[in-house]
Amino acid sequence: MKSIITPLWWDALKRVRNDRRLTESAVAGHGQISRLTVRHVEAHLPSISIQSLAATAGAVDRRVAILTLPEEELNPDFCTYAVATKTIHDGEHSWKLHFMELVDEFRRTVNPLLLLLPPPTELPHSLRALLASIACSLSDEAGIDPPTWAGKSYYLDKPWFVSGMESLKATAILESPLAYRRNNIFVQENFLNRA
Repeated sequence: MKSIITPLWWDALKRVRNDRRLTESAVAGHGQISRLTVRHVEAHLPSISIQSLAATAGAVDRRVAILTLPEEELNPDFCTYAVATKTIHDGEHSWKLHFMELVDEFRRTVNPLLLLLPPPTELPHSLRALLASIACSLSDEAGIDPPTWAGKSYYLDKPWFVSGMESLKATAILESPLAYRRNNIFVQENFLNRA
């Protein structure tokens, strides 16, 4: 068995600290840990304990979730949480690359664990809605129940036509699967197909 703690999580932790303009010392004081521990967590040192991770996360109002499963069961780089975190790191425009990596990996493995974890709340609402729609669509395709987080409503205030092309709006309205329409997102029926 292997516990998966992805470096992407650590990057998100450091980003939260920097966004809040907190020093390592401030986080250490709030978490009742040493400044060196904060530095080691952010440096991705493999010797970091779960307690140190939890204390550092708690100091910036975050929690640690640990997924333990057989090592061959999951590539953590392509789960919903990881692709969302990569998108946050690389910028909103990068969602197509990262979300489609998830689609490819899910279709290759048909592993529902890839869809299990919700995206971090730092991911923009529109992209969380799209990722939830993708997770529901892939679940439907595989004949499995969607993860609980994806079944929630992420309804967007304004319709989002993902293609961005005015000439494809009518087609998207007609073809968009329910998993997308229920979040006010419109795509062509071949949205998840790779060319």
